[in-house]
Amino acid sequence: MSGRNNNKLPNNLPQLQNLIKRDPQSYVEEFLQQYRHYQSNLQIFKLQPDKPNKELADLVMFLAQVAHCYLQQLATFPQELSGLLMSHHTMIESDIRMTFCKALILLRNKNLIDPTSLLELFFELLRCHDKLLRKTLYTHIVADIKNINAKHKNNKVNTTLQNFMYTMLRDSNPIAAKISLDVMVELYKRNIWNDAKTVNVITTACFSKVTKPEGPSVRDLKVRYSTGKKTCKNKKKMEKAMKVLKKHKNKKKPEVFNFSAIHLIHDPQDFSEKLLKQLEASKERFEVKMMMMEFISRLVGIHELFLFNFYPFVQRFLQPHQREVTKVLLCAAQAAHPLVPPETIEPVIMTIANNFVTDRNSGEVMTVG
Repeated sequence: MSGRNNNKLPNNLPQLQNLIKRDPQSYVEEFLQQYRHYQSNLQIFKLQPDKPNKELADLVMFLAQVAHCYLQQLATFPQELSGLLMSHHTMIESDIRMTFCKALILLRNKNLIDPTSLLELFFELLRCHDKLLRKTLYTHIVADIKNINAKHKNNKVNTTLQNFMYTMLRDSNPIAAKISLDVMVELYKRNIWNDAKTVNVITTACFSKVTKPEGPSVRDLKVRYSTGKKTCKNKKKMEKAMKVLKKHKNKKKPEVFNFSAIHLIHDPQDFSEKLLKQLEASKERFEVKMMMMEFISRLVGIHELFLFNFYPFVQRFLQPHQREVTKVLLCAAQAAHPLVPPETIEPVIMTIANNFVTDRNSGEVMTVG
């Protein structure tokens, strides 16, 4: 007992944690002391959830680490943390919130908390204005769903989460909706959720009103600099941003030409018609329009759809001076299939011939045409 006093175990949580893991029964008294300490700190925290509380954070992590040793005493601990996060997540101090989340992840890794309720909570927390937290949650969500389906597909959990994610994609918070979409896309890419339901939930995002890109392009940065005040400071800022952008671009994985998801879309005809209607009325940047054109053309080509209004729309962009003209030409080519009537595709071919394959154009333009 004197050894315990010398080590000051009640105040030395890492050491106590280590000893408990080795021999839980010998340190029940010390554990209960810390648990009471946690409960009293929790009451203080509830009165001021926006204030930092390192002592509570340390105790929460300690309890999460030893939770598997005292299942009976800590039976309500995971639900307690979840409840606090659910009710106070917008006002909790960021470090405490992160600690609570890490503790719950630890408990989940020990299989002491139900995955469905925890993942639903984490999706709710994606609304928080905390980039690091969102990144942590995203990583855990993808990893946890992967582990749940590691040995065999857990259809019950998958169905529940997919239904919940469907509501998240329509969330008023664009960041939460975007990360939910990223999760579904990542799970599809990893061949974990590769069913038709997932694909069709993802397709609903095509009609989102939020089309904000992840960051400025090189062109945007150059325009911003050329139109702004030309100072050394601004020039350095631009150069720094360009370096970051270039580094990010180099990190990008090679493009995968796998269009299997397109085959799983329910009623591609109706879907493509809605997309085209949105494209025709769109006032978005050209980059967004281009992505929509590419997607529609692939849909039309793969499913051999009848979307006759698409060809005149593409025709408008078939000019040698047009930005991304090679992509526009590719869209026209992709959307052409054997079932398209000749009179529908003929104007497109004539436009290409008249605008590209003429003596007044350079050899490069003629080659492209």
